[in-house]
Amino acid sequence: MADAPCRILCTGDLHLGRYPSRTQSRDRTWAVDHVWEDTVSYAVQQAVDVVVLTGDVVDEQNKRYEALGPIQRGLRRLEEAGIPVVAVAGNHDFDALPRLAEMVEAEHFHLLGRGGEWSTTTVTPEGRSPVQFVGWSFRKAHAQDSPVESFPEEHLRDDGPTVGVLHADLNAPESVYAPVSLDALRQCPVSAWLLGHIHAPSLRDDRSPPVLYPGSLQPLDPSETGPHGPWRVEVAPDGDGTATQATQLPRATLRYEHLNVSVDAIKEEGAVEAAVTDAMRDRLRTACEEGPTPQRLVCRLTLTGRTSAHRAVCDLAETWPGKLEVPVAESTAVVEAATARTRPALDLERIAEGTDPPAVLAQLLLAVRDGEEDEHAQDAWAAIKEACSAVQNSPAYDPLPDADALSPDQETLADMVQRQGLLLLDELRSQTDAVPHE
Repeated sequence: MADAPCRILCTGDLHLGRYPSRTQSRDRTWAVDHVWEDTVSYAVQQAVDVVVLTGDVVDEQNKRYEALGPIQRGLRRLEEAGIPVVAVAGNHDFDALPRLAEMVEAEHFHLLGRGGEWSTTTVTPEGRSPVQFVGWSFRKAHAQDSPVESFPEEHLRDDGPTVGVLHADLNAPESVYAPVSLDALRQCPVSAWLLGHIHAPSLRDDRSPPVLYPGSLQPLDPSETGPHGPWRVEVAPDGDGTATQATQLPRATLRYEHLNVSVDAIKEEGAVEAAVTDAMRDRLRTACEEGPTPQRLVCRLTLTGRTSAHRAVCDLAETWPGKLEVPVAESTAVVEAATARTRPALDLERIAEGTDPPAVLAQLLLAVRDGEEDEHAQDAWAAIKEACSAVQNSPAYDPLPDADALSPDQETLADMVQRQGLLLLDELRSQTDAVPHE
């Protein structure tokens, strides 16, 4: 069937040679090369028409040696299955990937855009629509100019779909990593853009042509939250245009998540632990429902709310990282970091009725909370802002070009005052209670 779509399996930013950080384990299952092997197996099982790699295949710190074996094995399996591979080099592997391309024994491996010059190749799957790929590669670690300025529109075929492959920084004009704008990409006569450089998977524009960052195949640090894995992209002629569909395949064995857990009004230490483990368990179950089960969910916890168990929460948060594990079937959720942003559950109105230091502090906190501007509150605000300015104007911040932008706004500052004030009030009251009375 001539108009059957070309089936593309796309991924970017493998960084072969790196191991995901802060996993609380050194199991090889989390290694990038293991997920690459799984992706190759999936491509062969599904008999896709082409595999596309959008740059940074090799990590900067392990230029060749750790990456060569996995790439060779993967390319050999794909070649044996008759599946070509199209790739571009990114800022991390601008020199390593061309060398690897010369070293690997794979006739079906097409590295586009060598030396910063656009080039093309056409894939013609049996019984499906041929697709032309046009790509550009980094020739050195930095590229301040937009590669789209030299896009070879005149060299493109007009008898079928064209897919652009590029490692670039989207809508970041000051970037030194091939800055491109969404508008410039949309003006190029292609059916889809497959981009590398950003590790977070995202379909930036689902209009024609769609612009896709497939993201890293396996997340590499706790900032790369959510599902990861290759994308299946189907491209086919559709009347006078091209129909393109993109679907994420969350096949990564590892997943990072930031969990906010409210322990508001919880009074018992055991109930706090139960709330945390329930949240981890629920998040892991949800991840399992979204696709193939991640074998490890690495959680960064933030605990919030007002609770009389505040002190216990702070102590527990220090003990959980690397220790608390929650199994669900054959998967495990673990704690990588935990932060207690809870507040003591204190009756400010009652405490403020006195004349001792806790009462004075409670009166101030009530004034801050209610936005009152009496003389006492004004003096306190002046002292707080002076202290903040002293920190901001210290020599340690001189190298920062936008130090002024670090100043918190009034709302943020009020929240900090409330939170720290409640902690101080709780400490003052604990010290008062500890003093023996005659």
